[in-house]
Order: sequence, then structure tokens, then C-alpha cells
Amino acid sequence: MVVRSAREPVAVVGAGVKAPGGLAVADLWTSVCAARSTAEPYSDARFPPDARVLVSRVVGFDPAGYLTPVEQRRFDRAHQLAIGAAQDALDGCGPGLPPLDRCAVVCGVGLGSAAAHEDQYRRLFESGLKGISPLAIPILMPSAAASLLSLRFGFTGPCLTVSTACASGATAIAEGVELLRRGAADLVVAGGCDSLITFSALAGFIRLDVMSRHVEAPDLASRPFDEQRDGFVMGEGAGFMVLQRGPDAASSGRRVLGWVLGHVSTADAFNLVSPSVGGEGALACMRGALADAGVHASDLSHVNAHGTSTVHGDLSEGRALTALFAGVGPPVTAMKGTTGHLVAGSGAVEAILTLKSLANRILPPVAGLRQVDRRIDLDVVRSEPRAIGPGPGLSNSFGFGGLNTALVLSAESGRP
Repeated sequence: MVVRSAREPVAVVGAGVKAPGGLAVADLWTSVCAARSTAEPYSDARFPPDARVLVSRVVGFDPAGYLTPVEQRRFDRAHQLAIGAAQDALDGCGPGLPPLDRCAVVCGVGLGSAAAHEDQYRRLFESGLKGISPLAIPILMPSAAASLLSLRFGFTGPCLTVSTACASGATAIAEGVELLRRGAADLVVAGGCDSLITFSALAGFIRLDVMSRHVEAPDLASRPFDEQRDGFVMGEGAGFMVLQRGPDAASSGRRVLGWVLGHVSTADAFNLVSPSVGGEGALACMRGALADAGVHASDLSHVNAHGTSTVHGDLSEGRALTALFAGVGPPVTAMKGTTGHLVAGSGAVEAILTLKSLANRILPPVAGLRQVDRRIDLDVVRSEPRAIGPGPGLSNSFGFGGLNTALVLSAESGRP
């Protein structure tokens, strides 16, 4: 029996991405449907010879299309990707915005301005105090990306930053939904961004021993749920949605790309890095999101898993999904085989791709997947895209510190 909720769905009226595999939603969709890996070797003379690293870069992005030369020099790579993705999302939803004091920004960040931090430290050590930019602190603030977006668009409503590790982009969308539900805004640009392809960030993740070592075969390095997976590939990117209440979207004549039916954010309170073996925290999060949406697990057409390609993370999520469905459940995909791990950008980009699956009724395969781990009892899509039936989709995002957000998305405003 479906549990009903009085909470209204929220319309997605715009979407933009800057990600490995695509600078626009349509291009990224083509890449994930083709199960095309974007992993490539990364070299830095400061790493020892045995520290071989793969990364997934945003290729072909020209910030000059969005930023002045001065802004390009000042803004961190993550900020530039965020502005590009958010601008595309806003442009795509058409003219006729609400009053600017009723427009809001919610931006998710992980480490935030990683490249800018590294650059400023380099300048300090090389040139002393005079080497530091006068704008160092404003650009290095975790809130910089959200502030830059509100400045760019002239939005004077709420401007919020959320940081829930790898769940940040999804959490930002959830918080944007709540701003609309309680009437604090009439339009919200929400999503996440990160660019951690820097020496210091990569060194930290290497020391955590969570990155893939399949440097000899980049196409197989990020392989969520595969029995030979050994870690993720560090990516970079940004994804943003434009959100409105359904009646407002209808009255403005905007094209609706899909709907956020429900969400929830939770904490495992288990470990700073590792999830619980049985996935209890992930399970509670997914159940909470379904309850908020008024949707039963059996109503779901598919799951877009967090699927980092880490040994323990995928196993924990797989067991949580098996418990959710009391068995194998609907088909499951995971986008990080194509994009790598975009950290704060992942949840937003993957939510946008979930909407594409729902609209097209096609589920992309997991890139790099050859053999599903025998301990994971899921119907994971591999090799070719698969047709799916109607019904909502579940998009999972789980981060370090046991920080979880799940989104229930649909191609239709009505619940099953």
C-alpha cells in the first residue's frame, strides 16, 4: 500500500551541467548511455613513482563564454564550472523570472575552492604576504560559489551554502525544495560543484586509500558494483536545477523537465569515513525519502545509486537496497563509471540524469562493469541501456561522515 503525503511536488524547470563526458545535459546523457569512461592518467612530479592516479576532467569548457578575463583569473575552477552550469540551467527555463527578492540560490560544496587554496599557499611561500591576493578570503570562503551565483543573477532572496561531503549537491536540491515548500522563495537555483583535481586534494585521497589503482586500464578503473572494483576516480564538475512550485511553473508557461516528489537527509553516526557494513544509515535515508514523497519502494522504476566503486561503499549500499526492496528490486545504475566522482557536484548531476532516465524511460548501463560482486544482490544494468517502465526514480548520495541525502524524482507530478 502506498503511503500518501500532503507535501507537494516541486517542478524542475531548468537544468545545466559541466561534467566529464558533457558540457550540456544532452551530451552527458549520450556519454552515460554509451557507458563511456572519461578516466585518464594524472601526473605530478611531486608524487612518488608508485602513486599512480587517474582523474576525470571536464574537457572543452571555455570560461570565457561566461566570465570576464578578470573573473577567470580570480575565480576558482569549481566556481567557474558552477557559474557555467547554473547559467545554462537558468537560460534554459526561459524569461520572466519572479521578483529578484523572491529568487534564491542553494549551492553544495565539498572542499570548496581547492585550486584557489593551493594557489594562494604557493604564492605565500614563494612571495610572502605580498603574493596573496587581496580577495583571497572572499574567494576561499565555502560560501563563495553561492555568493558568486547570487551576484551574477541579481538574486536577493536566500543565498545558502550546504556542505554534506559527497551528498552536498543533492542536499542543496533538497534544501531548495524546502525553501519553496515553506514559501521562502518562488524560484530556486540549486545544485553543487567541486574541482579537487589538485596535488593536495589528490594526495589526501591517496592516503585515505579510496582511489582506484587500475591505471593500466582507465576504462575499467571506476566500475561501481563490480567484483574487481578497488576505488573511485576523482572527477570535477557542477550540476544545477531551477526549481519552482508546480502552479507557478504552469502559470509562467515554463516547460517542466520533471518533479522532485520527496527527499530526506540523515546521518549514520557510525564512522567518519566508512559506512556500516549492513547499510543501515543508507536504508533509513531511502525509507525517509520515500515516506516524504508518499511513494512505496515497489512503485520505483529504478535506482540511480551513489555507487562510488569503493569496495565497502558499494557493498553497504547494495545491502541497503536489497533490504529496501526485500529482494533484488528494480534495475539499478550508477553514473560514476562514466564521470568519476564529482564530490559535491555528483548528487546534482546524477539527479539531473535521473530525470533524463525518467523522461526517456531508458536506464544507462554502468560503465566498466563486467561482473557484479556476488555479495551484492541487485539487478545492475550493464553493457547496454535498458528500457524501464513508468514510475518514480530514487537518486542516492552518501558522503564521508555518514552524511546522506536521497531524492525521489518523477517525470509526472502525480504519485503512483
